Amino acid sequence: MFKLLRSKAKIFYWVIAASFVLFIFLAWGMQYSGSGGGAPSGPRYIGAVNGDAITVQEWSDTYQDYLARLRQQLQDRNLTANQRAQASEFVWSQLVQQKLESQAIRRLKLGVSDEEIVDVLRNSPPPELLQAYADENGNPDFEAYLSDLSNPDRDWSRVEDYIRQIIPRQKLYRTIAADVVVTDEEVMQEYVNQTGRAVAEYVGVLFRDLDMDAEGLDETEIEAWYNGHLDDYLEPERHELRVATLPKAASEMDHEEVLALAGDIKREIEAGEMDFAEAAAIYSEDDGTRENGGDLGTFDRQQMAAPFTEAAFSLPVGEISDPVETDFGVHLIEVLEQETEGGEVVRVHARHILLPMAPGDLTLADLYDRIGEFRDRAVEIGFEAAAAADSALTALTPDPIRAGWDLPGVPDSMSGGIFAATAEPGDISPVYQNDDLYYVVECVGHLPEAPAPLEQVRARVVGDLLRKKKTDAGREKLRPALAALAEDGDMAAVAAANGLVHAITDTFTATGNVADVGWNTDFNAAAMTTPAGQLSEIVETDRGVFALRVLWRQPFDAEAFAQQQSALRNRIAGQRQQETVQAWFEDKLADADIEDNRQAFFGGS
Repeated sequence: MFKLLRSKAKIFYWVIAASFVLFIFLAWGMQYSGSGGGAPSGPRYIGAVNGDAITVQEWSDTYQDYLARLRQQLQDRNLTANQRAQASEFVWSQLVQQKLESQAIRRLKLGVSDEEIVDVLRNSPPPELLQAYADENGNPDFEAYLSDLSNPDRDWSRVEDYIRQIIPRQKLYRTIAADVVVTDEEVMQEYVNQTGRAVAEYVGVLFRDLDMDAEGLDETEIEAWYNGHLDDYLEPERHELRVATLPKAASEMDHEEVLALAGDIKREIEAGEMDFAEAAAIYSEDDGTRENGGDLGTFDRQQMAAPFTEAAFSLPVGEISDPVETDFGVHLIEVLEQETEGGEVVRVHARHILLPMAPGDLTLADLYDRIGEFRDRAVEIGFEAAAAADSALTALTPDPIRAGWDLPGVPDSMSGGIFAATAEPGDISPVYQNDDLYYVVECVGHLPEAPAPLEQVRARVVGDLLRKKKTDAGREKLRPALAALAEDGDMAAVAAANGLVHAITDTFTATGNVADVGWNTDFNAAAMTTPAGQLSEIVETDRGVFALRVLWRQPFDAEAFAQQQSALRNRIAGQRQQETVQAWFEDKLADADIEDNRQAFFGGS
């Protein structure tokens, strides 16, 4: 559980908007709650952190609010099962984080005074608050904000509550990161990384030019390399599981309803109650043609599914077909034009209305009940026995998976992967679903982190060993040239005499690409630090080994550096403060006593 939480924790503390306290200024008094009434039966709270409960109400309000904001970001598109699973894990990890922070705030007695709240409101309001007063260009109108702030009829209590929560957290973050120091040398290096330019001459050995391949490696060498570098081939903790799936298949009742609807639509069109284009806009589920009246354009006999082609090419112009079934659903087709060759129709211009053959609400309810009954039997008699006794289910035993991954063979199934990582062996999940099926997971066991078997990672082992041998060979080939260059500075001549690559680069940056050398490598770093005209040490990149001499480097601009120094220092400090606070949270999380009741609350075994 701790590993999963740590892997999910992505914390950006030094921007107010990143605080987990939910800001709902625009609601102006609206009660944000997705709980829909009393809490369900079962555990009294979702979890606890060092004895501080995460209540059902906290979970419900926070989760529903987060989903609402996520839908807004996605422009109200339907959330996938994986997006909901990610949201659930994010909310859980943030609630845990919030409890740890609150405990530290209490321990350090980091309070907030009314004067501090007034100061924030008047002088440094949260950016998300000012966005409510943005002009047509999106720029906050501070005067309009101050005017509203002085309005005695405006209720600012919710905003004050929000600020009352974020100020102690800001104090906590400053306390945690108080020892962060950024040296002048680090600021200078960051400036060089951003502004540095250079031209260099180099000699080197490109790995691609070395006559070495995997075929020349001895099995003993491969095994020795693998055994000597086991930590490089660790397989993370994985989780064994069983899965039972039940497809969301349309029933005979659904089939009859779709055919009946298609017949009704056809009759309405033929009776003149609506035209074909209007019916397509209302009823068709073909997103690509619905807005243009269902128009499919012109097509030949090879472009459509066989039943569709047979109907379209036998239909007189202007007539509407009877319902036509394909794998996509039920179609109504109208042919607008025909093209003939030799008296035979070879192409048609047609439009259609598509009604998918999808399970209806009653069918989905029946399917959900059925897999729920399977789950109850699995708890009673065992997962395998229950799955074997139900022919409608498909039983899977996938390869072990990592925490939070989709289940092999079950797309969009992150919820099942999260369950497998956090459950105990023998636990059976609640019923999960994606767009296509319902599924239930049994946690079989957990495989600890360990080196992957050699055969599983052989390609990586061979690649790593080959890279090491090429590096050693390249360095060996380059060393005599370095000795020669100490006496004779002509790189081109020394390179030719020693069979090396020689080139003069284009102008490159501290993090940019150098042709045949690579992007943002030690070569770049050496070019920014080695004195001009001096030969560098051997540097290694993914493409070879090199020695270089700087021919030109952009002169240091003291005036520009002085102008940017403060901003650079603040940026480095901010990044380091984030890292420090993140490390603090990781430590507190590792030592925390976390009680996680989500499985029991939402329906574990």
